[in-house]
Amino acid sequence: MEPMILEDAPFDTDRRKEEIFGPVILLYSYNDFKEAVMEANNTHYSLQAGVFTCDLNKAFYAFQHIEVALHLRYRKLEEFGLNDSPSMCVDSQPYGGIKDSGIQREGVKYAMDNMLETKVLVMCNVGNASYF
Repeated sequence: MEPMILEDAPFDTDRRKEEIFGPVILLYSYNDFKEAVMEANNTHYSLQAGVFTCDLNKAFYAFQHIEVALHLRYRKLEEFGLNDSPSMCVDSQPYGGIKDSGIQREGVKYAMDNMLETKVLVMCNVGNASYF
């Protein structure tokens, strides 16, 4: 797939509705931030999202309300020159989707869980018994 930027694409287009694994960005303008967040949630997929803002309140609002598995990173424009998308993950951070993007998690902790066998021991009424 060729890299592309789609600006104000119709909401019923496949590029807008389907999960895209490629160098594609969809840009929409908005007048009300809360409406923009509601529109961002209007999809069956939710792997990750990025918020580009200088307003910390909007960043926290987006973090609390956008239905997405990965965190949203906020960076002040005046400190870093530009905002950033959440493409970087630290080792302890779970990576995965919600909605139709999947329910599994990846990352060091989750990879370790997949390599371990869980055992459970339930003991009732053992008192001071000695088994050795």
